[in-house]
Amino acid sequence: MFSLKAIRTSRPVFRNTNVWASPVKFTPMRFYSAAHSGSVKELTELAGFFDFIKKENVSVVDFYATWCGPCKALEPIYNMFAERIPEVQFGRVDVDEAQDIATEYAISAMPTCLIFKDGENVGKIVGADPHKLLEMIQEHANVDLKSIR
Repeated sequence: MFSLKAIRTSRPVFRNTNVWASPVKFTPMRFYSAAHSGSVKELTELAGFFDFIKKENVSVVDFYATWCGPCKALEPIYNMFAERIPEVQFGRVDVDEAQDIATEYAISAMPTCLIFKDGENVGKIVGADPHKLLEMIQEHANVDLKSIR
């Protein structure tokens, strides 16, 4: 049932159409995958990014875009790695939201994963290649990852 006030204040959605809507303010929402894990830190500022990569011995950062298909395919695997490899810290950077971080590391394709050891960039993987990512984590973090595969 409609209130009289809503009917009086409603306006056509498009000109010359029969579609009407009441003046409701919609706020944009960002939707996240259900697979998004709490153990992956979303990095949005350059200063916070530098603090993140210097905090632990080995850090892995996934540069992604919300519109990128391979990024969406890599996301659940990346989150699984973050849950199962507690010796390594995992972060993500949305290249559209944090362009300064993407520019700092010359990210030109997504997904790109960078591996940092003691704050220094020691590896780069371009494309959704979870096997190569695991190999590089094992090489730099010195952890046994046979149970992950």
